[in-house]
Amino acid sequence: MSALSNNSTTSNRTDQSFSGLNRPNQTELQVRMVCLWLIIVVGLIGNSFIVAVIRIFQRMRTTTNYLLVNVAVADITTLLFTSIHLLVPIKASFPTGALGSFLCKFIYTNNITMVTLLVIALTLTLLAVERYHAMVKPLLTSRRITTSKIAYFITGLWVVSIAMVTPLFVSLDHRPSSKSLCSPGNSHDEMRVYVTFLVVALTLLPFLTIAFCYSRIICGLYCTKTICSRSRGVNGQRSMKEKKRLLILLVVLTGVFFVAFLPYGVVMILQFNRMTSKSVAGFPNFSRLRSGTQYLTLLNCSLNPFIYAIPSTNYRCCLKYFVKRIFCQDTTKELETLELRDTSIRNDIELKLVNKPRRYINGYCFECQKPKNPADPC
Repeated sequence: MSALSNNSTTSNRTDQSFSGLNRPNQTELQVRMVCLWLIIVVGLIGNSFIVAVIRIFQRMRTTTNYLLVNVAVADITTLLFTSIHLLVPIKASFPTGALGSFLCKFIYTNNITMVTLLVIALTLTLLAVERYHAMVKPLLTSRRITTSKIAYFITGLWVVSIAMVTPLFVSLDHRPSSKSLCSPGNSHDEMRVYVTFLVVALTLLPFLTIAFCYSRIICGLYCTKTICSRSRGVNGQRSMKEKKRLLILLVVLTGVFFVAFLPYGVVMILQFNRMTSKSVAGFPNFSRLRSGTQYLTLLNCSLNPFIYAIPSTNYRCCLKYFVKRIFCQDTTKELETLELRDTSIRNDIELKLVNKPRRYINGYCFECQKPKNPADPC
């Protein structure tokens, strides 16, 4: 039930039975912890780099990059709370009162990561919808997400995610009479349905929306070739390459997330429905499977910055800038490269506006928002 937690709300007796069947030796435990902390540290550094790039370089503050930063912030939150979850040991004398309730809701079960996983899923969905309107229906500007409105969308994503996970925080509490440290009490059947719904909301609904949007974009780029069909010359080819590169980045980012989360979601449903408690002998490797899916989800949080940076010339250039700044080297070349790319993109936009067919109604131009000039060749 808990996100990325080995201290689940299922029966402790079941966990003890599994640990009796497959109790890892000390060396295996040490290797696991080293790998886990390596994933966490690399993920924190990489995602912090993405946030720093958007914070320092104003020309990188686009709608898409703001949404990618939101994914990076969610990844950082996941890794931070997972590290806190690992550092706080479970003692025999579990605290009672408000402290015990707080530890159950936020630390021992690590339920905060359910919020962050929802934020990532919703952000990837919003990215797909935004790219769909930008590339497939570019004339419908009213549906585009601008940088001036992006803060409202990101805030809405977090509010919706927190609201969806609120029943989890409300039901979980420390109950000394229960067989487990943290239990939903008498609402186990209701929570089983709720957790199943939550996993479906994290996977099926976003996947269908994203698949529709990206399939339409891919069809427009490679099959019907209606996207950027009016672009000509070197500037048009550059614009087409940038759109294809961005599309590949977002598809890979989304695919990696669903591949990493889907196994964990299935394991979480099985665990919360107590299917493993029916026959311990039938699931001798369930604890290992659960740990493997948790590592896979954390690995996804650490890989995301590399997925952003490897295909992007701007991110690679920013990485070189940071490395040179750390070693006190000259960064003029990197700054000039970013400035030249920014100027090139700006010139492409201006060229498209100049060559764009203008619409006149009663002598009024709707593109330039002024009366038609008699000397205008259009």
